[in-house]
Amino acid sequence: MMYKIPKATVRRLPFYRRCFESLHEQGIQRVLSSQLGDILKIDPATIRRDFSYIGELGRQGYGYEVSKVLYALNDFLDLNNVEKCVLIGVGNLGKAFLQYNVMKSQSQNTLNPIKIAYAFDINPEIVGKTFSGVEVLHIDLLEEIITKNKIRIAILSVPPQAANEIAERLEKCGIRGIFNFSSVSLHVSRNVYVYDVDLLNELQSFLFFVKNKY
Repeated sequence: MMYKIPKATVRRLPFYRRCFESLHEQGIQRVLSSQLGDILKIDPATIRRDFSYIGELGRQGYGYEVSKVLYALNDFLDLNNVEKCVLIGVGNLGKAFLQYNVMKSQSQNTLNPIKIAYAFDINPEIVGKTFSGVEVLHIDLLEEIITKNKIRIAILSVPPQAANEIAERLEKCGIRGIFNFSSVSLHVSRNVYVYDVDLLNELQSFLFFVKNKY
């Protein structure tokens, strides 16, 4: 099912979920939108509007039942089902992803909806080795593994000059979502959802806000 929901709302939902998970662990059964606003530093009207996309989760004057909202958020974000993905590029950042993958899979309290099942690289010093329980395969096996296992999601952590060639290969073999850490725009069709993360850009924005006391 395709939900017509603003991207800004989608990006806030995991923060809401983490908040409700914490409230649930504390034994809190009910919370008002004004209280959520104080905790999350988000306007209560925005919270109520965001929740309206999910369903009727609360009542005016009564608030939200914590367990009900937590269940609804888990269901809406489809966090109860694990999606396997591939990692392309096992440099320092790629290895950090693999380690994080293990930490989350071992956690008893945190839902981990994405699991790195396969990792690829071209470096002969890395290919064939195992990092955090995942063997690094040669990039030549990319299409075969993705097609055979019906993988839909990829994490791209390769040098900028190699990113678009890999992205085109990913799309051709069925990838529908790319978490892009390559610091370049990917030339793929609208059939592929690309989420760009540029750590340097984020750091520059962060420093601006700190220096200007926003």
